[in-house]
Amino acid sequence: MTAGSVEYNVKAMDPTTVARWRALTLVMLGAFLGMSVVVYTFGLLPGDGSLHQEILEARGTPAHALARWLNYGGRWVVLAPALLGLLVWSRSARRRWWLWCAVMPVSGGLEQLFKFLVGRPRPRGFNWGFPSGHVTAATTFVVVMLYVVSQERLSRVGRIVVLVISVAMVASVGFARVILNAHWPSDVLGGVLLGAGCAAGAAWWDAAHPADELPRVRQVDDPVRIGG
Repeated sequence: MTAGSVEYNVKAMDPTTVARWRALTLVMLGAFLGMSVVVYTFGLLPGDGSLHQEILEARGTPAHALARWLNYGGRWVVLAPALLGLLVWSRSARRRWWLWCAVMPVSGGLEQLFKFLVGRPRPRGFNWGFPSGHVTAATTFVVVMLYVVSQERLSRVGRIVVLVISVAMVASVGFARVILNAHWPSDVLGGVLLGAGCAAGAAWWDAAHPADELPRVRQVDDPVRIGG
C-alpha cells in the first residue's frame, strides 16, 4: 500500500523586494503630494510655459500627426487589452488578478479627485488638468507590468526590452498630451508620480503578502503499515 504526501510550495516574502517597492511608493506619492501643493499655490511651474510653447512649435509636423495615435496609449481601448494580455501571459499576475485590475481605476479615481482639489485649468478650455489622466493610467500599467515581469523568469535582454518599451510608452503619451494642447508639462509629471506611486503601492502589498500555491500531492513508494 502506498500513501501520498502533501508537499506545499510556498513563496517566501523577500524583505529586499518589499523594502524597494515600499520606498518607491513613499517617494512617488510624497513627491506627488508636494507637487500638488505647489501647483495649487503657484499655478504654472517654472518652465511650464516655455517647454509647452517649444513642443507646440512641432504642431503640423509628422510628430503632431503621430501624437494623435500615441495618445491612445493612455486610454482604456489600449490599456484594458494590454492588462488582459499581461494576466494571460503571467501566472504570478493571475494569482492576484483582482489587485492589478483594481489599481487601474483606483489611480484614475485619485487623479480625478486631485483635479478637483488642485483646480488648475488646462492650456485651453476650463476643465481641470492636473494631473494628466492619460499619463496616470499609462504609468500605472507600465509599473504593474515591470513588477510582474520581475516575478517571472525572463532573460536580461527581455527585461531590458520591457523597460525600454515602458519608458517609451509613458514618454510618448506625455508628449502627445502636451503637443495636442491638452496639458501642461507639469500635468504630465504629476501623472507619472501618481501612477507610479499607486502601482508601486500595489506591488508593495503583493510582495509583502506572498500567495501560497495550492498543495501538490506527491506519491511515495515506501509502504505504510497500519496496525501492529
